[in-house]
Amino acid sequence: MFEAIHWRCYARVANRRSAERVVGRVGELVPHTIELEGYERYWKFPELAELRFVSPLGHAAPQDALLITLQRAWRVATPWSVSNPETGAHHEFEGIASSGAGARFSVAGIEWMEFTITDRHRDPRADGTS
Repeated sequence: MFEAIHWRCYARVANRRSAERVVGRVGELVPHTIELEGYERYWKFPELAELRFVSPLGHAAPQDALLITLQRAWRVATPWSVSNPETGAHHEFEGIASSGAGARFSVAGIEWMEFTITDRHRDPRADGTS
């Protein structure tokens, strides 16, 4: 079961409050409850912050989960590059949109964005979030 969409983005925000506003705007577009899981300055480019957030998905079939995720993602940015890095019993899909590659974002401040969906149980501590 694809329980959630895990999002990560780099955005030009001044502080955590600004980051919460960006996530709120994404939530308005998606339109589902989005929970901010992480905020920190991006070490490589301090003018950017890395934001991690999650939204519910709740679909069992991989093709349905991917279609719904793409429909939501297209509201935030276009185009997306999508990959399927996992093979075997479990399914995982990733999508990336980057202003450097010509993507246009509907939410001001976002420069780069990624989504990940998987039917594998995900431990939030595995990627440094809690």
